[in-house]
Amino acid sequence: MFKPAKMAKVTLVGPKDYLEQVSKTLHKLNLMHIEDPVEEDYFKIGEPLKKASTISRTLVQLRSLLSYLKLEPETYDAKRRYKAEEIAAQLDKKLEQYREEIEAKIEEIRVLTERNRVLEDEIKVIEPLKELGIPPKLLRGYIAIKCFVGMLKADPTERLKEITDQFEIFLKEVKGGYLAAVFVKVEYSDDFLIALQEHGFSELAVPEIEDYDVRLSEINSEIESNEAKIKSLEEELEEIKAREAEVMVAIEEYLSMEMDRSELPLKTLVSKYAFVLTGYVPEKKVNELKSVVESQTNGRVAVDIVEGKSESESPTLLENPKGIRNFELFTNLFSIPKYKEFDPTPIMAVFFPIFFGMMLGDIGYGLLITVLSLYLKRIFKTEGWQGLLNIALYSGIVSIIFGFIYGEFFGPFTVPGYKPPEIHFIGVALQSIYEFNHGHPLFDRVEEMGVKVLLFTVLVIGMFKILWGFAIGFRNVYVEHGLKAAILEKASWFIGVLGMALLILGFAYNVNVFYHLGEEYPILGQVFQAVGLGAEVGENIPPLPLPGIAEGWEAGVNNFYKIAVPLIVIWFILFLMEEIPKMGAMGVVMAVEILTWFGQILSYARLLAIGLSSVYIAFVVNYVVPKLMHTFIPIPIVAGVVAAVLMVVAHGVNLLLGILDPGLQSLRLHYVEFFTKFFEGGGRVFTPFGRKKKFIEEE
Repeated sequence: MFKPAKMAKVTLVGPKDYLEQVSKTLHKLNLMHIEDPVEEDYFKIGEPLKKASTISRTLVQLRSLLSYLKLEPETYDAKRRYKAEEIAAQLDKKLEQYREEIEAKIEEIRVLTERNRVLEDEIKVIEPLKELGIPPKLLRGYIAIKCFVGMLKADPTERLKEITDQFEIFLKEVKGGYLAAVFVKVEYSDDFLIALQEHGFSELAVPEIEDYDVRLSEINSEIESNEAKIKSLEEELEEIKAREAEVMVAIEEYLSMEMDRSELPLKTLVSKYAFVLTGYVPEKKVNELKSVVESQTNGRVAVDIVEGKSESESPTLLENPKGIRNFELFTNLFSIPKYKEFDPTPIMAVFFPIFFGMMLGDIGYGLLITVLSLYLKRIFKTEGWQGLLNIALYSGIVSIIFGFIYGEFFGPFTVPGYKPPEIHFIGVALQSIYEFNHGHPLFDRVEEMGVKVLLFTVLVIGMFKILWGFAIGFRNVYVEHGLKAAILEKASWFIGVLGMALLILGFAYNVNVFYHLGEEYPILGQVFQAVGLGAEVGENIPPLPLPGIAEGWEAGVNNFYKIAVPLIVIWFILFLMEEIPKMGAMGVVMAVEILTWFGQILSYARLLAIGLSSVYIAFVVNYVVPKLMHTFIPIPIVAGVVAAVLMVVAHGVNLLLGILDPGLQSLRLHYVEFFTKFFEGGGRVFTPFGRKKKFIEEE
């Protein structure tokens, strides 16, 4: 945790005849990340094993069947696991069975479906022609007369008269234009075609039939018969799927394993008699790899650690406990940590749900998110979805906790100037739950002082997170480039931001923020006293007065300022030492960059703003909707039902916003305000040769 797993670079060298055995062993161990080889004079990249092409074709065919049957190995839950030898023994027989039973039925369904499509296209031609009322035999078969049948966008009669008046036209107005049949002597056919095309002519092919109704009846009868056959075949396929599903997914996994093993030579350097394989293994697993490989090959294949390797080339394997591992999804979405970088996943695993809960902070919404997450986890079984839904589950639970602290259940039941029954449909019940606190929430973020406390809290969190980010950045740069670079690049900014944070706290101290907060919330006042900010001290230090600058300065300078000013001076010196060699005099101008960190501290105020927006939307819904319904709908029962429906819809929309906004803003506070202080990324994912087996057991 916090650091990727330590890697060792290893090489496997042995006789070429043992490569297939090594492939099986490495695939089973699933420990070694194999590097792409670079050809040398004597060693060349190997070729796949002879059976690779056969396995590839079979695997493609099987996956096609699985896709048609909507069988996904990634999400399928098998009741048993098969031994590899068991699958190998019945493989040919099962594949032949699937070709005869499944492929044949799928092909028959395809033929019938295609036939129905052709018949439906024929209906689309016949039905418009039927509207003309002209028998089909009269629309074809002439020698001296040309018959044009089709769709027109406009009436072409006047244009055709300009060519000759020796023609006959039948028009029927339909949606999008006209259905037309035009009869004219063959000698005028070319000119008529041009004229008709000017009016958007689209020809309809007259079918070789005698009667429209008879043919339509025949077509509909054939389509019904084909659909019945298709339904019967699909039912038979469902029966086969229910019977063979477990075996089919096991065969797919077995063939995938065989395919992986057959293609290992593509990542191996081989000569006429030997092979060389290079890759990375977690350091704590090297002895296991060495022991198993040498045992399985009777000591003919040697496993050696490569000394003096460049650690920057090592792939990254994040090692986090199960619950925290879900948040690797968000870390990797930003970038893969480099091998020697700090892994921020555990920090995000703690702060993302807390930030989400602070913003949403509602028992009702939190319960819905929790229940919905648990339900969707039963439907979406892939690793990515499971991780995302677990994050949603944690965030929903934390939202419930904050909702209890705030006293909110689909909105607040206490708002200054309103009584609980006026602003909440179960306001009285909620108030009774908090009887132990005199009917008030543990912390009221809607009340004015609550807003101030929360704003102060989130800004302190912002200061802490940014300083923490620079501290981690110092560690990363120190590991990569040494102490001097770490001091100039990261420690300088840590000092500068700490000085700026102390200036903010000094200002808060001078305007009696600590006193007023401590007075309103006694427990908070005790905390201030414990850290040396005694709430009562605030009374004796007046705000910085405007008149009498010297006197005001002397009265206003507190310990925060006294510490902050030297820190900012130190930061400025270190900043110049870093920037002047790079940018010359322009480096001095760039010192204004410290103001961006002030903006990033203020950015944490979104933890308050996003939450309050959701609170007030819920408040408006609970307060306004029932009043409007009872005002405009005189029947109380109907008004109550309509109000309930509208409130459900409105709260649903607010819930959607309550998921998207806190989720995106929590990510932003980590990606922009935190990760940028230390996280470079650009690492490579550790992908060991092999796979986690769901359906196959190997001896």
